[in-house]
Amino acid sequence: MRKSIATVSISGSLPEKLAAIAAARFDGVEIFDNDLIASDLSPGRIAERCADLGLSIDLFQPLRDIEGSRPEAFPAVLRRLEHKFSVMNRLGVDLALACSSVQHDAVDDLDLVAEQLHAVGELAAQHGVSVAYEALSWGTHVNRVRQSWEAVERAAHPHVSLAVDTFHVLSRGDDATALAGIPGDRIGYLQIADAPRLDMNVLTWSRHYRCFPGQGDLDVAGLVGAVIDAGYRGPLSLEVFSDVVRVADPRMNALDGMRSLLHLEEQLRSRGQARIAGDEPVRPVRPVVDLFDPPPVPDRVDAGFVEFAVTEDDFADTDPGTSLTALLTGLGFAHVSTHATRGVQWWRNGDAHVCVTTLPVPGPPRHRPFVSAIALGVDDVRDVATRASALLWPTVAFRRGRYTAALPGIDTPSGIHVFLGGPDGSEQDWRSGYPGTPEEVAHGDWSGIDHVGATVPAELYPAEQSFYRTVLGLQGGAMSEFMRPTGRLRSRPFRPDRGGVRVALAVGDDDGAGLDQVAFACPDVVSAVQAATAAGVEFLEVPDNYYDDLRARFDLDETLIETLRRHDLMYDEDANGRLLHAYTTTIGGSFYVELVQREGGYAGYGAAGTHVRLAAQARSSRRTTR
Repeated sequence: MRKSIATVSISGSLPEKLAAIAAARFDGVEIFDNDLIASDLSPGRIAERCADLGLSIDLFQPLRDIEGSRPEAFPAVLRRLEHKFSVMNRLGVDLALACSSVQHDAVDDLDLVAEQLHAVGELAAQHGVSVAYEALSWGTHVNRVRQSWEAVERAAHPHVSLAVDTFHVLSRGDDATALAGIPGDRIGYLQIADAPRLDMNVLTWSRHYRCFPGQGDLDVAGLVGAVIDAGYRGPLSLEVFSDVVRVADPRMNALDGMRSLLHLEEQLRSRGQARIAGDEPVRPVRPVVDLFDPPPVPDRVDAGFVEFAVTEDDFADTDPGTSLTALLTGLGFAHVSTHATRGVQWWRNGDAHVCVTTLPVPGPPRHRPFVSAIALGVDDVRDVATRASALLWPTVAFRRGRYTAALPGIDTPSGIHVFLGGPDGSEQDWRSGYPGTPEEVAHGDWSGIDHVGATVPAELYPAEQSFYRTVLGLQGGAMSEFMRPTGRLRSRPFRPDRGGVRVALAVGDDDGAGLDQVAFACPDVVSAVQAATAAGVEFLEVPDNYYDDLRARFDLDETLIETLRRHDLMYDEDANGRLLHAYTTTIGGSFYVELVQREGGYAGYGAAGTHVRLAAQARSSRRTTR
């Protein structure tokens, strides 16, 4: 389907917005009235610029407060619209978006609204244009889609149709059923936006927190699917405004918007619309439209290894607080093999794998050691690479050329390098470049990488989420918010439907730090901490007050409480199981290691104790810098 975006969804001047939109391969644009008013280009020149860029102008928006006026005030509305319709003629656009009135003195009379919409339709027809009427979710009287549809029906004018905005519909608690019975040929335009679920005034919610589809929590695909099922064949158009949009790079943001629409089309294709009649399945019905169809997301995604970049001096340093290799040794890892053709070491503890490199790595120079990459295991590397390319992510490339196995890498929007590896024993297995069989280089009993954490700049956070969701099919959990001594931190975990990888994406008040947390799963965290402490590894000191709080929160044996306190372990539990975990101090000022013991079906991350951990890390950092 045709894809469009509102200029209000992109930052910059109007020429910069149009250039970014065209570069992202959109078919058309909505021209936001404020963008036009502030531009030094005439409507005619804007039309020429769009034509030169290969963009159609699909909508002029918005016409505000055009209905619900007191009868004596309505002639002024028509005079204003006369001028706006003239501007539309010079722009070469034949459809305008009209919003329901938000005026405090708007008349609560749907018959009057319909009468005035009919008059607007008459005036629009004289100029050869049409109006699509939408219910703003904060409209004074018309604020739900069924109300706006009833007004359009009563207006009964061929130049007045219904506009559907996914945010306005879903934010009011309505869903696809609200469109039941509305014919697709009376839906004049579809605007698409997602948003996280927040408990706040809808106007504030809309102005500051809208995001592209798939980046929030609303059932955008279900609503858009219902519009298409009704017969709508106009553009899929994004209208997103938020604090992130106002600071995001225009070209990156436009690309992010295009990716979100491609992924939405894929969701529409795969939703199937299978209907059940009694016990007999009915053949799935697909709308007859051209929808995006890339290779599917990987069937499963697993964690392969994390890579650390170090200096040559690291190997001679015996301090686990400054040397990565000393830290690994203290944690029970062993160097088991060196790559056959490149100076990269493979370390392991059971199924927890680490690679250590002194080679140059992508991105700006950083103080070493730091976490330079994560490798993910997928069934078919080439399919994932093709999928990423189809979704307009940077081409998956053999950037470092250091492995004989097919191990391409791709950078996330925030610059995190992600390697892709194939199944164990395949030609795409990352271990195939290392001498020795897995049995010959076996060592340790840890279970693997439990999760990794990354802190991402706020302006890149929506795009970072989109990468993991659209390329790899990881699903986001609930957003959590924590208070640090230096500000707020928000975090959201991502997991695949099948597979062992977990990625926790955080956004803080300060700049992002990239991959800053590596959590390893071990069968006995108490023994692991004891052994590591004896080897000189320093763990984060947990205050005694935390253990007093544990006594209040959980009915725990005093022996367990004392064990936790003695080893600076943290604890959480839910209905399915429990979690015991410990954190090292921050290594090199850039990352820390967590040791995790999950029991039963516990699937969380110990969120209840996160504020304690953040405060302890702040104290530890202050002591280190003195």
